Amino acid sequence: MSNGHDSAPDVLERWAAAIASASAPYETDFAVHTALTCARGGRGRRALVRRAPSVTAGSGGELVTAVLPALWDALAASCELLKSALGSPVVANGISTAGLLLALHRRRDGALPAGETGGSAAADPNPATGGDELWLLARAVAEVSRRLQAHGMDPAVADQAAASAVAALHAGRDEGAGAFLDLLAGERRDDASGDRPAGAPRTGLRRLAARVTGLRCSARARGRSR
Repeated sequence: MSNGHDSAPDVLERWAAAIASASAPYETDFAVHTALTCARGGRGRRALVRRAPSVTAGSGGELVTAVLPALWDALAASCELLKSALGSPVVANGISTAGLLLALHRRRDGALPAGETGGSAAADPNPATGGDELWLLARAVAEVSRRLQAHGMDPAVADQAAASAVAALHAGRDEGAGAFLDLLAGERRDDASGDRPAGAPRTGLRRLAARVTGLRCSARARGRSR
């Protein structure tokens, strides 16, 4: 997915598209724009999350509230937990959205991860299914879903979006997933700590903003010419 030398704008653009494809395919056209807005922070991010746009979805063309603005905010707020889970030394292949949803439901039912004991049933001890790492990821999914629900999202929709996003991040955990999460969370950290002086430039994101603006103008021009 990456050559290991991607710039910040490249990382943000590539991962925004990948997660949108997995979690909210009807929103891929503005995935980069919304991720950029969230990463840049400030009033733009707060306004986007507070008033998520409506998008056309489904075969009937109905309007639904966009998932991505809330998802970017939830991923940013869960950044450290996600990076810890993704960086687990236990390596498991084939982590899927369905597998994470199953682990999430078992976690909520009180099951324990493989190797632990207690009064409730243990999780699947078969190492081929991911074992303890799947449990760590399910915990991260639960946190992202909880934050999505705090934005007013239906619990089932929140679980699906969170599991899809975490599965995509896990698949690319060695290809910039952590860097993407840091970019999303960077402005949130700056807002909280006050470390970045007001008006300090973020040149990488500014370049991406210009690129996104150009792409949107091109798309509108194509639409008028049809």
